[in-house]
Amino acid sequence: MSPGPAAKGPEQPEFSFGQSWPGLVYLPISAFLDATQRYQLLGGISNGVTDFIQEVTPHEVAHQWWGHMVGWASYRDQWLSEGFADFSAGLFLQMTEQKPDKYLKYLDNARETILEKNNYGMSANDAGPIHMGVRLDTEHTAGAYQRLIYPKGGYVLHMLRSMMWDSKTGDANFIGMMHDFVETNLYKNATTASFQAVVEKHMIPNMNLAGNGKMDWFFDEWVYGIDVPRYKFDYQLIPEADGKVRLKASLAQSEVSDTFRMAVPIYLELDGGRIARLGTVVMKGNSTNSNLDIVLPQKPKRVMINQNYDVLARK
Repeated sequence: MSPGPAAKGPEQPEFSFGQSWPGLVYLPISAFLDATQRYQLLGGISNGVTDFIQEVTPHEVAHQWWGHMVGWASYRDQWLSEGFADFSAGLFLQMTEQKPDKYLKYLDNARETILEKNNYGMSANDAGPIHMGVRLDTEHTAGAYQRLIYPKGGYVLHMLRSMMWDSKTGDANFIGMMHDFVETNLYKNATTASFQAVVEKHMIPNMNLAGNGKMDWFFDEWVYGIDVPRYKFDYQLIPEADGKVRLKASLAQSEVSDTFRMAVPIYLELDGGRIARLGTVVMKGNSTNSNLDIVLPQKPKRVMINQNYDVLARK
């Protein structure tokens, strides 16, 4: 897929602002300075400015697809533009950095932005679901639109990508879905419902948590709802015969409604620091699954859940 004519990137004087129009990307002047020039101009090193520069360019370029090739029908659907561009900025970090550190930090920062309390004791997520769009900004939740639509919208895509990942084909399912979404809505104004229809067209069996072939459960939770779960994971590694080891684990989900469902990935850290995904555990409501019992061919260094921030969750 191509956004058509190559997007240009002129600089503009605002130091921390970018904007994208069809075929034209305005970047802040800071994005055109190297690290030495920024150091001299700012009188020191600013990690915040560096992080912003690394993220603003792919975000604005991504709007050539999300916002211009595929528009949004109303303020309720604007997350299809800003959230998708935020996801794309994180994807850029993952694909261009040799180590996953910056990408994982990007996701953690997004989580903090969504859940951090303001002076009134309210987080952006407390203001309402992302389909409320600009109506999220109130006297007690100023800035909630910016702090929710962008990162939580990106998290929606990130969670779908995680659920669609396959050990043999990688991101092929997710990529096919996103191609279909663009082709179906090319130069049209998409809605949340039209995006959900494409997701359901490409959903794989382990996404069918409600058993009805629909993704209402997911969109009700993450687009039309405000629940964010907390997880507690405990495990034991018990030696078995022939060098094998038995994993016995317990996973608890809390701070959600009784109908809340989510598939939580479990990961193993193996020799050499290699991370392998073992599988997923489906959780519903405020509950604990203490029956996780798996025989592994070798003893891992450790066992983790949600290693890649696969689910937006509280710490």
